[in-house]
Amino acid sequence: MLGISIRANWDFEKVINLIIDLNIDLCEIQLDNTIFKFQEDRKKTIKLINKLYSSDLQLSFHLSFIDLNIASLDNKIRYYTSKLLRKEIMFVKKWNPFYIVVHTGKISNTFYEVPSVKEKAHKQQIKTISELIKISNIYSIPFAIENRQKSSTSGLIQNINDIQYYNQLFPTLQYVLDIGHLNTFYTDPNALLEEIKVICDFPIIAIHLSNNFGKDTHGSLEDGTIPIKSLFSKVPSLKEKCLIIENKLFKNTLESLDFLYNLIIGKA
Repeated sequence: MLGISIRANWDFEKVINLIIDLNIDLCEIQLDNTIFKFQEDRKKTIKLINKLYSSDLQLSFHLSFIDLNIASLDNKIRYYTSKLLRKEIMFVKKWNPFYIVVHTGKISNTFYEVPSVKEKAHKQQIKTISELIKISNIYSIPFAIENRQKSSTSGLIQNINDIQYYNQLFPTLQYVLDIGHLNTFYTDPNALLEEIKVICDFPIIAIHLSNNFGKDTHGSLEDGTIPIKSLFSKVPSLKEKCLIIENKLFKNTLESLDFLYNLIIGKA
């Protein structure tokens, strides 16, 4: 299954007809797009999503993540975050999502080194995930967490050990593996490929594909230090996954789609 991420900064209304004409199976819609944030746009938003849905494209939804933190140490912020995300699940359920995904929680790099604070952050995240899984199960929507990139804050799910820990806590929890995010932790491409091999044995519902030079720039697949061709040759099971192009610009998405399509059918 091959798809694209409709990014938060894209003009959703402008690109929708172009998207429908693409040779893809799925669209992952980012709910941080401004068109979803204002009540006066709600009717137009629903009309646009219906248009995608009626074109026989499978839909998935990336719930809001800007300024939200499912592991916030502040109970009010954690509660507000969970409430908003549950409200978004209620909004998207009518389109029978293939999955919904949220970003993992985060804490400052300083607090990450304090065991008691890190433990509390995990407890906060576990509480939020429990609430989100509960409502997702009511509507039979697979719920997934996305691994975080290296930045000025530390994600609570970043690597194999983190995924293993949460897999034991939540056996039904799915994961969206963002390979571009993972690459921000590595300078050795072979080490990156080895980690991906192991992670793919976990319940990965989708793969976010982009490339970069160590920072999360969401570049086209040929523009970065991730050896994409080697990745697919050394981890052949990737071709059986749901592959989502997640590029910053629409033109880069078209370039990546062409590259990936040729790679998958053996022409690249």
